[in-house]
Amino acid sequence: MKFGTSILILCLNKEFGKALSSQLANILGMHYADCKEIIEYDLFDSGAILQKCGIEYLNKREKSVVKDISNYENSLIFVEYDIYKTNQKIFDKVHPQIYLRCSRRKLQKDDVINDLAFEERDVFLKENCDLTVEISGTSKSVVNKIIKEIKQKL
Repeated sequence: MKFGTSILILCLNKEFGKALSSQLANILGMHYADCKEIIEYDLFDSGAILQKCGIEYLNKREKSVVKDISNYENSLIFVEYDIYKTNQKIFDKVHPQIYLRCSRRKLQKDDVINDLAFEERDVFLKENCDLTVEISGTSKSVVNKIIKEIKQKL
């Protein structure tokens, strides 16, 4: 497994993934960064930008923010699937990339991933991340499992 100056975390259950990422960052003494929140903060009103400037400009601005985030040091970066998939080449230098794998049952009711999309996304993340950690149990036990698996790969 490759190691860089930051860690990238992906999870198809975004709320659980964000919570675990934040906890893990605190335990490891790293800066926590939620990629989507940073993009939204930087763009301020993406709807207005889209309406006034068009999709190409919006995508260019988003890509610029993602490039900046990928250069963060000593950071644990949580990124949602769509942002990762669109900007995968940019994230190539952030390692390890850890996929927190949950079952379909763990998806929240507001997660609109259907069965087919879940399978496709699950396979994609397993193939493209450095480490896949099955998540089950309490947040604390999952965080400990992640740390244990990272240490085993050192």
